[in-house]
Amino acid sequence: MFGRAPFLILMSLCLQVLAQSTSSARTVTVDARVFPGLAFADGNWSALFVGSDGEVYIGLAYHGGDGHLVYYDPGTDSMHDTGPLTALCGEQFLHRGPQSKIHVKFGEGKDGRIYFATHYGLDFNFARFATKFGYPGSHFMAFDPKEKRVVNFGLGVPWQGLVTGNYDPLYNRIYGITDPFGQFVYYDVASRKVVNMGRFNNPESLCRTVGIDERGNVYGSFGQGQIFRYDPRTDSLRELRLRLPIREKGISLGRDYNKSETAWRVVVWDRETKRFYGVEESASILFSFDPSAGEEGTIRRLGQMCIQGYENRRDVPFATLSLTIGKDRKLYYAAAGREFDYSGSAGLATSHLITYDLKTEKVEDLGEMHLTDGRRVIGTNSAHTAPDGTIYFVGAIEVRPEQGKAVEAAGTIGDTYYRLALIIYHPGK
Repeated sequence: MFGRAPFLILMSLCLQVLAQSTSSARTVTVDARVFPGLAFADGNWSALFVGSDGEVYIGLAYHGGDGHLVYYDPGTDSMHDTGPLTALCGEQFLHRGPQSKIHVKFGEGKDGRIYFATHYGLDFNFARFATKFGYPGSHFMAFDPKEKRVVNFGLGVPWQGLVTGNYDPLYNRIYGITDPFGQFVYYDVASRKVVNMGRFNNPESLCRTVGIDERGNVYGSFGQGQIFRYDPRTDSLRELRLRLPIREKGISLGRDYNKSETAWRVVVWDRETKRFYGVEESASILFSFDPSAGEEGTIRRLGQMCIQGYENRRDVPFATLSLTIGKDRKLYYAAAGREFDYSGSAGLATSHLITYDLKTEKVEDLGEMHLTDGRRVIGTNSAHTAPDGTIYFVGAIEVRPEQGKAVEAAGTIGDTYYRLALIIYHPGK
């Protein structure tokens, strides 16, 4: 006879399997465009933006080598590569750490330029062969759509990368948080001045998105679900008393133990409600943040943006950066099926497309994301909405080897090849 405890464990496992099989029965079809000649690109985080002209800008990472800025023209269905980031920064002959990533959000200026900054790869110990700090540092940059060229404003943060960032068109500034020292910095484009406000984050609470409201105030999270606010009018940082609805960090379950679980993972600004909507890291809890309510603002828990069946489990996968607001007043979020970090993923699983209706406050799991030929979307880490309502993601798609042909892939997740792709979803179609 089974004892009560083993019986309950068995029943729990059966219910989990049933929940997963039920949620995986639904599928949502998406389209995809790969990046020709760049199959080696192995990651993308935050760096996806659709300009007012409809062109899509993507930052492709390559650990230990050159990252690339590419853009996609949906009108001609064509992909364009601007070149290796290290060369665009004028550092191709330094024989030091390369510019391996764009790890920040892009932003469009009133001049039409697309602003961003660079980042290193393979963590901070990967390239010290030239000097103690082999990586020269992050560059502040812009892409000019009229001239189809990248503008380099120069070295902005010596020896460090910019792991978090966003652009504010009101004050014409690129804001960011450095890695590894967690300093809050900004670049004023008009004056070409870099300002470093000092350390504000520790590695275990390094948030990956800074949010900017319509007045140019900049927000980020730190510590145990705390929030800071930067006021450009007074050039000052302030710690708010607010707390995010995070889950207390516990034993690591398949994820890198150094990953933060006490910050927001991603926030997006909603011009209509004048609120931020975000997903925190530990359990993919969805929240709203109204910065104008009272002296410091208010936080409201809205739900949980995880795959059906994971709601009350400890091993809910680490939240992705793939959140955007659709033209239909729904939040679109691509949730990981397992702990997802490209080649560093815990295992193979399929992403689900999850929505939150801002009108009805309903969360819906639309199902697994599959391409038209049945291949799976394994994971994503960026999202943005086009002026025409198209939802874009960038992430890893399944590559199926063909007999007699070389496999064009960035690596493997489990025993499956993957490569990066621009993933396209048309709501309502």
